[in-house]
Amino acid sequence: MTTHEAVCTDLGDTLPLSPGYIETFYRPFVEGGGVRSLIRSILADESRLAWCAANGYRHHNDFTKVVLAVSPAGRKLVWHEWWQRQPWVDGDYHNHRWDFVSYLAAGELELTEYEEDPRGALAVSHYRYESPGSRAEYVLRLTGPARLSEVRRRKVAAGEYYHQPYPIVHNAASMAQGTSTLIVQDAVAAAATDVYLAGVGEERLSRAAPRLSPAALRTLLEEFHDRLGGVEEWPGGGL
Repeated sequence: MTTHEAVCTDLGDTLPLSPGYIETFYRPFVEGGGVRSLIRSILADESRLAWCAANGYRHHNDFTKVVLAVSPAGRKLVWHEWWQRQPWVDGDYHNHRWDFVSYLAAGELELTEYEEDPRGALAVSHYRYESPGSRAEYVLRLTGPARLSEVRRRKVAAGEYYHQPYPIVHNAASMAQGTSTLIVQDAVAAAATDVYLAGVGEERLSRAAPRLSPAALRTLLEEFHDRLGGVEEWPGGGL
């Protein structure tokens, strides 16, 4: 079995990623023990652990991001382990190339949504984001000035789920120690990601995307597995 086959997991590909997906597939998967079973499978397989470490990095926006599994249709189960900082410090405003649903496994997030508005109160520089892929950095390229208006703000607590369509510009900040989120991101739906940074920006920004070692990821995953608590076991776990 190849590493790709080993990390291939059923993520409900036949269902559109939507609020309905949460109730039909994602909540039963999480609360039925699917995530804990998956983590144990990763911890028991050094090649799978190494794959997850290679497909994760410390993100500039205050979290460690790790791909835990992929589905046959290209969906990804992604774990974010958030670090505590003051809200909005060195953060940005962005959308995504794909819809996602998120489960807040621990802690609390504050989510704020924005829209471009020529009369908006927030003056920003508009960038296009390039994924780091296998590189140790990612790149932001300036497209020009813009203004944003805040349209919605809410808090999401541990145990809650939400759906995020890809075009919505937003910002997320951890509001508690030990915040963890589990995201199912859909297949790519847009060519690029928009990123907005406050003030006048440089033409090109490079940001480090430091990788985790398998040993460091093992420690984090073991701690996360224990925080998830004991539940009944999901009957699947791979394909």
